[in-house]
Amino acid sequence: MDKNVCRFIPKSNDTEMIHTINFVLETELQEYKGLKTISVYRIHYVADGEGILHLPGAVHSLNAGDIFFSFPGMPYAIESVRDFRYMYISYIGVRANMIMDTLMINRRNCLFHGFTQLCDLWLHSIHVNTNVSDLRCEGVLLFTFSVLGETLLVDTPEKDGTHTFLKMKKYVDDNFSDTELSLDRISEAFSYNKKYISCVFKRKLRIGFSEYLNTLRIQHACTLLDQGFTSVQDVAYLSGFKDPLYFSRVFKNQMGCSPRIHMEQLKKNLSASN
Repeated sequence: MDKNVCRFIPKSNDTEMIHTINFVLETELQEYKGLKTISVYRIHYVADGEGILHLPGAVHSLNAGDIFFSFPGMPYAIESVRDFRYMYISYIGVRANMIMDTLMINRRNCLFHGFTQLCDLWLHSIHVNTNVSDLRCEGVLLFTFSVLGETLLVDTPEKDGTHTFLKMKKYVDDNFSDTELSLDRISEAFSYNKKYISCVFKRKLRIGFSEYLNTLRIQHACTLLDQGFTSVQDVAYLSGFKDPLYFSRVFKNQMGCSPRIHMEQLKKNLSASN
C-alpha cells in the first residue's frame, strides 16, 4: 500500500477566490476515536475499499467513488473497514461557498455516491510536480464540483442561491430582536462564510446585511412607540439594540428625527385626533 502523501499549497491572499490548502492521500488505518472538527472545508474522495463515515447521530457506509464534504466546526470521523484508502483537499474562499451554495452542498447534504470515474484524476494529480501542484489541486477541486453539478443540478430549479438566501432571510426576520444576532451567528447556523452571507444579502436585496437588519429593528421600534412605549432604553432593547445611544442614531438616520421627538409627535397627533 502507498504511503501517505500530502502536498501543501502556497497561500493566496485573495479570499474571493478558492484557496486550496493541502491535497492528501490517506492510506493508514483509520480507527474510530470519537468525532473531531476542523477549521476549514474539505472534500473527501474514496479511492478504494470500504469505510464508515461517522456524523452526529448518523453513520454512513463509504465505498470507492464516494465523495463527502466536511465543514468548519462540523464534527465527523472516518473509520476504515476493508482496504480503505481515501484522499481529501482542504480549502477556503468565498467562491467555494458560492459554488457549494449553488450545488446545495451543506451539512445535511454532504455525501454523494457513484463517482468512480474521478479516481484516476485524483490519484494521478496527487503525484504531479510541486511546481504545478497548486494549479492541479484547484483544478481537481473545480472539476469535481463540475461533475457533481452535472448530477445535482439536473432536476434542481435553483441555481442562484435563492433558496438558501430565503432561509437565511427568514432566520433574520424571525430573530431580528435578538441583540446577539449577527453575521457570525448566521454563519454558525448555516455553515457559510460570513463574507459570503454579506455578499448574498447585498446581491439579493441591494442593501447590506446591517442596513437590512437595522431597518427591521427600526420598523419594530416604531410599532412599539405607536403602542405607547415611552422608554427609549426599553424600545431599543426590545428591538434588538444593545446600546440606546446607537439606537437613537440609527433611528434618526432612518426616520429623520430622534425617538423622543417621534414620541412627542405621536402625542400631538393623538391629541389632535381626540
